[in-house]
Amino acid sequence: MQILFWDIDGTLIRTAKAGLYAFCLATEELWGKPVDITAIKAAGMTDNYIARQIIRSVSGREANSEEIARLCCRYEALLQEQLENRKGLVLPEVKAILSRLQGQTEYKLLLLTGNSRQGAEIKLKYFGLDHYFDFPRSAFAGQCELRVDIARSGLEMVRSTWGDPGQHTIYVIGDTPHDVECGKAIGAYTIAIATGGYSAAELANCTPWWVVETLPPAEAFLERITAARP
Repeated sequence: MQILFWDIDGTLIRTAKAGLYAFCLATEELWGKPVDITAIKAAGMTDNYIARQIIRSVSGREANSEEIARLCCRYEALLQEQLENRKGLVLPEVKAILSRLQGQTEYKLLLLTGNSRQGAEIKLKYFGLDHYFDFPRSAFAGQCELRVDIARSGLEMVRSTWGDPGQHTIYVIGDTPHDVECGKAIGAYTIAIATGGYSAAELANCTPWWVVETLPPAEAFLERITAARP
């Protein structure tokens, strides 16, 4: 079986920073202070980590878990409206590749994302991609702040659902060095796509299994991942 863990932002879609703007509005509501969006590091980061950065920036101290959860909850409530207000898009070849793999029993399409499950569902439903993925078996931020911890939870889900992960070919597909790092941490083939905030050269420095400027056509993608099988 081939198990494909997909990142969302910068890999499947671009939201024109809708998520960050939703976080900013939520912060202004809860803290009464504006956020300097340029000072927030978001690429490859979890929602929880983004919330921690924001709270630190407006309060001058470290956030506690209750504050992070409250900010993330309000962000999720504002996300749909921000997606509608901004001009995001589905990245090239994404729908073709997902359509090609969907329904084939040897391929499992999962998510490995720094989004919460609710945030991921809102984004992917808005762009018409939600039906491609097995949400119950995907890996979301949950209480995690580090991408590698999300990856490890995804690996445990593979183990509990389909048995020994070593009997399957696992891929982690993303657009940041954090995706490559967490994929390597669980022994996955890492596919780095330069459609986010990092160039192909920057991603190549992380030595992924495969690095591309953009996703190739569906048949070329399928041919490449099929070649990885032991």
